[in-house]
Amino acid sequence: MSELPLYPASPSNVPEGLTQATSSYKRQAWLAMLGLLAFMALYFSLLACFLLITYNSAMSLNEGTAGLWQLVIGVSSLLLSVFMIKSLFSVRKSGNPGGVELTQEEEPELYNFLHSLADEVGAPKPHRVFITPEVNAAVFYDLSLLNLIFPSKKNLIVGLGLVNVLNLGELKAVLAHEFGHFAQGSMMVGRWVYIAQQIIAHMVATRDWLDSIVRFISRIDLRVAWLGWILSLVIWAIRSLMDTLFRLVILAERALSREMEFNADLVAVSVTGSDALVNALHKLQVADEAWQTALNVASTEAGNGKILSDLFAAQKSAISAIGRVLDDEAYGKVPAKPAELDASQHRIFSKEMAKPPQMWSTHPENSDREDNAKNVYIPAEIDSRESWIVFSDPVELRNKISLSFYNSESIEEMESISPVEAVTQRFSKASYSPMYRGTYLNRSAVRNFSTVKDMLEAGSTKETAIQSIASLYPDSLSELLENARNLDQERSTLQALADGDLKPSGGVIRHRGKEIKKNEIPDAIAEVIEDRKAVANKLKMHDADCRVAHLQAAEELGLGWGSYLKSIIHLLHCAEHLSARIKNEQALLVNTWQVITADGQIGYFEKRRILNVCKQVQKEMHQMSSAALQLVLPEPIIKATGIEKWSEQCPQFDIAPVDKKNWPDWCQASSQIMNNLSYALDIIQSAALEELINTESKLAKYLRDSHETEPAPGPGQCPPKYPVLLPGEEHVLQRKLDFWNRFQLAHGFFPTTLRLFVSIGIVGGTIYGGFLGLF
Repeated sequence: MSELPLYPASPSNVPEGLTQATSSYKRQAWLAMLGLLAFMALYFSLLACFLLITYNSAMSLNEGTAGLWQLVIGVSSLLLSVFMIKSLFSVRKSGNPGGVELTQEEEPELYNFLHSLADEVGAPKPHRVFITPEVNAAVFYDLSLLNLIFPSKKNLIVGLGLVNVLNLGELKAVLAHEFGHFAQGSMMVGRWVYIAQQIIAHMVATRDWLDSIVRFISRIDLRVAWLGWILSLVIWAIRSLMDTLFRLVILAERALSREMEFNADLVAVSVTGSDALVNALHKLQVADEAWQTALNVASTEAGNGKILSDLFAAQKSAISAIGRVLDDEAYGKVPAKPAELDASQHRIFSKEMAKPPQMWSTHPENSDREDNAKNVYIPAEIDSRESWIVFSDPVELRNKISLSFYNSESIEEMESISPVEAVTQRFSKASYSPMYRGTYLNRSAVRNFSTVKDMLEAGSTKETAIQSIASLYPDSLSELLENARNLDQERSTLQALADGDLKPSGGVIRHRGKEIKKNEIPDAIAEVIEDRKAVANKLKMHDADCRVAHLQAAEELGLGWGSYLKSIIHLLHCAEHLSARIKNEQALLVNTWQVITADGQIGYFEKRRILNVCKQVQKEMHQMSSAALQLVLPEPIIKATGIEKWSEQCPQFDIAPVDKKNWPDWCQASSQIMNNLSYALDIIQSAALEELINTESKLAKYLRDSHETEPAPGPGQCPPKYPVLLPGEEHVLQRKLDFWNRFQLAHGFFPTTLRLFVSIGIVGGTIYGGFLGLF
C-alpha cells in the first residue's frame, strides 16, 4: 500500500457552477419528462376504457339486460384489461449483474475511496459494489413499480479490465463520471423510462397464458373462433401502438442522455482536471482490444490443458505485444502535448467520427467529450499510481476473477502457464515481427488477387534480389496500414449506424467533422470506400512486391527454392480464398434464415426462398469441398499443423441433398460442416503464412550472408482451378426486411407510420364499438 494518502488530490481552481445543468440540459429533461407522462397517460386511459367497458358489461349482466353481444364485449374487454394490467407487474429487480460483490468489510480501502469520491461530488454513496472482469464501469439500480415514486438505491459496477489499464487519477475520473450520474436529479427520468421500457418490452415480446387462451379460442368452431381472431387483432394493435409511441419517448430520453453524459464528464473534470478523463478514454480503446486478445489466448491455452491464473497480466502483455507488432512504441499510451501548444488547445481525438470504447458505445463521440472537458480548462496533476492499490489483496482478487472463466471441475487437472509467456507465444509468429510493421496483423496478403499469376505479374523488382528486398517494409508503411485500419473502422461504424445496430448519441450522426442525416450515410460510406480502395491498391502493390522480390532471391539461389516458394504462395492463396468463399456462403444462409424468421412465421414464398438459397449453397460447397480435397501439403506444413493425411482428415460436404422436407435440418448440418471445413482451411492458411514469411526471411539471409544454401523441401500442390472471392465481391446480404416484416416490426418511417395509423384505427374502433354496444 502506498504511504501517500490513497485518495488523489483534487484541483483547487475549479470555477463555481462548472457542473450546473445547462439550459439545454433542462430543456431536454422537461421534454423527456413530458413525453413519458403523455405516454403513461395514454396507457392508463386505454386501460381505464377497457375496465369501464368490462364494468358496464358486468352491471348489464347483473341486471339481466345484457344480450349475447354485450357478454362477448364484456369478456373481450376483461381479457384486454388483464393483458394491459399484467404487463405493469413485469418489472423485475436488476439483481446481480454478474461478477463478485465486494462488501465494506472485505474491501475497506475501496469503500473509503468510493465514499470520499461520493462526498466530494455530492452524490449518494453506492448501495452495493460489484467487481466484473470486463473493461467497464457503470451505474445500475434495483427497480420495481415502487421506484416510480421512491428513489432506487444506486449500485456500482467496476471492471477489473478497466482498473488494470488506468492509473489512480484516471480511475478516479471514470468513477467520478459514474458518480456524476448518481448526483443527477434527472436520473429519475431515466429510471422511469427504464421501468416503462420493461413494461412495453414485456407487452410486445412476451407470449404467455393469455395468448394461449386467445389461440385456443381461435381454433374452436368457426362460430366461436371469430372472437379469438378479433382479440388477436386487437392485442396486436395495442402492442403495436404502445411500441411505436414509446419509441418517441426513447428518442427524447436519448437526447437527455447526451446532456447527462456531458454533465457527468464535467463532474469528473471538477475533481480530477480536464485531462484525466480524456486520457482514460484514449487508453480504453486499446484496453478493449487487449482484453479480447487475452480471452482468446486463454481459450486457446485451455484447449491445450493449460490455465492462465491472471488474465489481467495477459491483457497488459497483449497491449505491449500488439505495439511491438505495429512497431509503435506509443501504442496504448497517451500522446504527449507538443511543447509549443497550450494545454487547453491540445487534443487527443480528431473530429473524425470514431467508435467510442465498448463501455461507452452509446455516449457522445470522443472528440465532443474532449471539447466539453476542455471548454473550461482545469489543469491538475494526475495521480500516476496503479489503480490496484484500492484493493486490499489485488493478487488474490485478480486470480479469483480469472479462474471464474474456467470449469471449476477441470482446474485441478490443468497445467498453469505464465500469462506473459502465453501472450508472447501467441505473438511469436514470424509474421508478427516488428520489421513488417503490422502488415500481416489481421489482414491478408493474397486475397486481393484472383490468381497467383496476377500477383506475380503485378510486382516489380530491382536489378538484384538484395536490392529488391532492401526496399521492402519502409517506415511509411506503418502510416499506410494505420490509415487502412482507421478507414475500416470508419466504414463499419457508418454501416452499423445505417443498419440501426449503433445508435448515435442524441440522434446526431457526425462524419469527418460534419453532421449528416441518416439518408446521407450511403454517400458517406461510398466516400470511405473510395478512400479505402486507394489505400488498398497501394498495399496490394506492396504485397506483390514482397512476393516477387523473394521469388527473385529464390531463383538466384536455385536448389528448388523457386518451385517451393511458389507452392507455398499457391497454398496460402487457395486456403484463404476457399475459406473466405465458404464463410460467404454461410453468411448468405444465415442471413436468409434470419430474414424469413424475423416475424416468427415462415410463409410459402419465404420457404421457397430458403430452399433456393440452400440449393445454391449446396452447389457451391460441393465445388469448394472438391477443391479442398485436392490440396497436397508439403512436409513443413504437415509438421506445423499436425495434419498427416489431409485427404482423410479434410471435412467433406457429404450430407443428403436438400428438399422441401429436410431443409431445416439440412441448414443446421451444412452450417456445421462449413464451420469445420473453414476452420481446417484457416489452420492451413495460418501455417502457410508462417512458412512463407520464414522461407522469405531464410532466402534473404542466404543472400545477405552468402551462406551455403541448403536444398528446398519438396513443394506441395493445389488444384489448377479453385473458387476465389475477392474483397468486395461478397454476397449482398439483406439488411432491410421486406415491407410486410417492416410493417410488423415497425422498421422504417413509412412502415412505422402505417402501423401506427392501423393500430390507432383498430384500438379506437374497438373502444368505440365497446361503448356503442353497451349504451
